[in-house]
Amino acid sequence: MKERVLRIFKQVPKDVDAIIIMNDTTPNLDLSFFYATGLDSGLFEKCAVILWPDGRSEVITSSLEETSAQGTQSEVIVFNKKAEKEQIITDALKGVKNVGISGSGLTYRMLQEVHKLTKAGLTDVTKAIEHARQIKDAQELERTREACRIASQVGDMMPEMLREGMTEFEVAAEVNYRMQKGGASDTAFATNASFGPNSAEPHHSTGPSKLRKGQFALIDFGALYKRYCSDITRTFFIGSATEEQKEMYKAVQEAQLAGFAAIRAGVNGKAVDAAARKIIDATKFKGLMIHSLGHGLGLSVHDGGMMSPEVDLILEENMILTVEPGVYIRGKGGVRIEDDIRVTKRGCEVLTTASRDMMVI
Repeated sequence: MKERVLRIFKQVPKDVDAIIIMNDTTPNLDLSFFYATGLDSGLFEKCAVILWPDGRSEVITSSLEETSAQGTQSEVIVFNKKAEKEQIITDALKGVKNVGISGSGLTYRMLQEVHKLTKAGLTDVTKAIEHARQIKDAQELERTREACRIASQVGDMMPEMLREGMTEFEVAAEVNYRMQKGGASDTAFATNASFGPNSAEPHHSTGPSKLRKGQFALIDFGALYKRYCSDITRTFFIGSATEEQKEMYKAVQEAQLAGFAAIRAGVNGKAVDAAARKIIDATKFKGLMIHSLGHGLGLSVHDGGMMSPEVDLILEENMILTVEPGVYIRGKGGVRIEDDIRVTKRGCEVLTTASRDMMVI
């Protein structure tokens, strides 16, 4: 993982002598710990990793995680009691004048512990870590491709899964089961199955609503593979589709294609969002795309960076982002088509392959 550590230090101030990333307890684990160490197994609660400008890294782990820690290329130092861990960190950072911290992943409790264990000044290096994580290396690409393959496979099974009378709960459970049966270690996030008017709520919480003829069925789901996420949405019509529903789908489909076409290294994400949004706003659904076009994807399902009217993000080769235009009409329903892409020098590679054709089931 030396290259990842070096990539982080390229972005931090020159006076940062070391970086410490500390986990609290679940769910307050800093995913950057797993980025820096490459570990894909274990929890590593209350553990830490210290990074050095020459690319070295030291994982300070409890004996509980000692076996899991053998999967890293970092030096591994094991402690049995809290006092031992504190002494290890104090000794490691002795003489260090300025320590970088991962502010976005650090709980207040862990921040207090860092203050206690070192007299060094603290610098928040969140942006440097975030930028490093946005550009995926070969291992990260491999893992993300597999997460996308698993989700795409399940996406193509949707027409055989959906049937009138099913509840949102049932569909979500079936999706989750099929992803894990297909090789996922877990879901990347809570699967969102939303039917009818519920599909007009982009972050609907799956519930007991039953699927009826004439309704939208919007399924937003993703697979987790060796800690890396995929994120895909497909929208279907049950029994029949009205002319308005067909128009919604066509507008979203064309907006996504415009987004794909606008992506390449060096482009601002604002311009990509604008290209897709322009298509929707040229229809009677103007103003009904109520979220940004896409977000970064990796260890987290929102892994830094957005293609949004409000965010300057210069796209770089091997960034992975979602492209997910949508149209939402309150009280009626919504259409969203979401896929995961890799930015290339001259365009993008679409990583999720499930059919995007409009389907009436």
